[in-house]
Amino acid sequence: MDYQGIEKRRFVRAQFPCAIKIYTFHEHIITTHTENISAGGVRVIIEEKLEIASTVGLQVQIRDYTVSCKGRIVWVVDKRSPYKQGIGYHDTGIEFYEIKDADVKVINAAIEEIVKDTNYHE
Repeated sequence: MDYQGIEKRRFVRAQFPCAIKIYTFHEHIITTHTENISAGGVRVIIEEKLEIASTVGLQVQIRDYTVSCKGRIVWVVDKRSPYKQGIGYHDTGIEFYEIKDADVKVINAAIEEIVKDTNYHE
């Protein structure tokens, strides 16, 4: 069952699978894609559990543009794979911070285009 908590979002988010690199405190790199994105942050599903309130470096590829900023882990929901017994993963919310205004504009423009083209947002 997916997280059913109260929505506290300040930004429109859209399902948009962007390539993302997460640089952890121990200089380990996690490469994955976003489940959804907003001007405030991203949701990713990863095998490694990151600590809530920890900070990470981020590189998010939005089409031909790379957004580089820092992120803060704001929530983690542990899940089990329905396909492979004993395999877990972590649904993880990362809030952007120390992000350039120009990068926020690129994210917002991409989200507006997606929402307009599909008339869908979460």
